[in-house]
Amino acid sequence: MTKDIIKLSATLLGLTDVIDQIKEPTNNTAKETSDKIEDLILFTNFVVREITKNYLPLSHTENIYSNENCEIPFINFSKTPIAIKSIKNQSYQPVTFNLYPSFVKVGFPNQQYQITYNYIPNKIETIEQKLDLPFGLGYETVSYGVASEYALSRLLYDEADMWEGKFKNSLENIKSKHGERRFYSRRLS
Repeated sequence: MTKDIIKLSATLLGLTDVIDQIKEPTNNTAKETSDKIEDLILFTNFVVREITKNYLPLSHTENIYSNENCEIPFINFSKTPIAIKSIKNQSYQPVTFNLYPSFVKVGFPNQQYQITYNYIPNKIETIEQKLDLPFGLGYETVSYGVASEYALSRLLYDEADMWEGKFKNSLENIKSKHGERRFYSRRLS
């Protein structure tokens, strides 16, 4: 949950006022503390979007109908797509398609297509919102990135560089673990 990422990031950065506010929320939060929490939420959005765009994409598959012009507008997708991986017809056969700025052009009008695509997670606005994270990505990795961005925004370059190094290392470890997955074919005895 977002609250855990914000709390861990605040712990890494030594922001005790933010930690106290998350543990025991009060209505009369100091402006400075609420600004810090808003900044941490902003940086969490930034870091998660960077991870899903450049390192560990989130994928989604859904069925969508084309319109009378053989188009599937991006606004019909349930999530914000960044890359179309495949489109299949009703018989689950791959079809050719063309991408345009606001829609995907397919072969036939008013037909259902199964579309698999990578997407950007929804923007979070409060610490209570649920966050979509790629498989294998832990809160700690995201918190390193958030800590780096927060420190950079406060002109703490050495600290930002340290957290950035931990963030990149952690991402590389996750990517190498994902690359090691192998599925061996079964043998009949």
